[in-house]
Amino acid sequence: MYSLYARPRPATGVGFRLGVFDTSVLTTDVTAALARREPSSILAGMQYGTLRGFIPHYVWAEVPRVLADLKREGRAFDLAAAERLWWQQYVPLLHVVCVNGLPMTAAADKLAQEDLSDVGILQLAGVLAPVVLFAEDRDLIRQGIAVPKWRDVRAALGRIGKAEADMQASGHVLMGTGYGLYGAARLARAHPVAAGIAAATAGVYAYRNRSRFTADTRAKLARFGTEALKVLTEPYGQYELHKPGWTQAERGIAGDDVLSQVVRLLARAPQPMTRTEILAALPASVQAPHRRQMDGLGRLLHRFHAFHQAEPGRWQVGRTNMRITAPPRG
Repeated sequence: MYSLYARPRPATGVGFRLGVFDTSVLTTDVTAALARREPSSILAGMQYGTLRGFIPHYVWAEVPRVLADLKREGRAFDLAAAERLWWQQYVPLLHVVCVNGLPMTAAADKLAQEDLSDVGILQLAGVLAPVVLFAEDRDLIRQGIAVPKWRDVRAALGRIGKAEADMQASGHVLMGTGYGLYGAARLARAHPVAAGIAAATAGVYAYRNRSRFTADTRAKLARFGTEALKVLTEPYGQYELHKPGWTQAERGIAGDDVLSQVVRLLARAPQPMTRTEILAALPASVQAPHRRQMDGLGRLLHRFHAFHQAEPGRWQVGRTNMRITAPPRG
């Protein structure tokens, strides 16, 4: 049974994807998770560390308001449970980014003439690009900025996450059976089609050592080895099969300005970074002269409220694990 108080699980170490979410998608995801009584692929991805979610700062307050509106309109779900799920599970994992002052994109300029509520999320997606933008706004979908069928992408994310979890489990099993099989797993991970080479290698080994076994034993070993290798390498093939479902949904072009480079770097960094680490990771053309660029980087980080010091001297994009509680119900 899905527990509203389940703690996030540790990251898998396979890597993570970047997603930007608007209010409508998150409210739909919350109510769907309640109906299934298990985390959605979005929440599970953030819990496992295979997805890093970003929202504009105003979205965290909009979601409970929209949930309350949906309940007043007659939607059948437990509002109190939905609010707990949002505040206790989603909010601590999401990167809540203050978008004030972020540069305007061409799409944001255009949509600002129609609906100012779209501007902030487009500013955020612009500096993170290329990124998957989850939204139900028809203008964003019509212009090709947001994912047209975000539920399909969410489903693909779930399949990718399952494949990654199985890949990790297979890696542990193969490491326990020796470096030869571990090497086969690494080969299959990089080139799933080449798993057949590993099977051929196993066959050669059995052939060279055929004198040690009876004909019946050799046949059984051959069948066992083929089936075991198929089971252990299957997750890598599944991963390659479903990965395009996410990558094809990414939108936007990576900006070459320093702000965009720093945002993308910190958005994908496993841990918050110091100014020295940030500068060292940027292109060489940005690093010299060192002292001047260090000072400029410091001004950049302090100027844009999208950046946050998770601890003194260590920076990330947006605030995480925000300790926010819902207002008391009167």
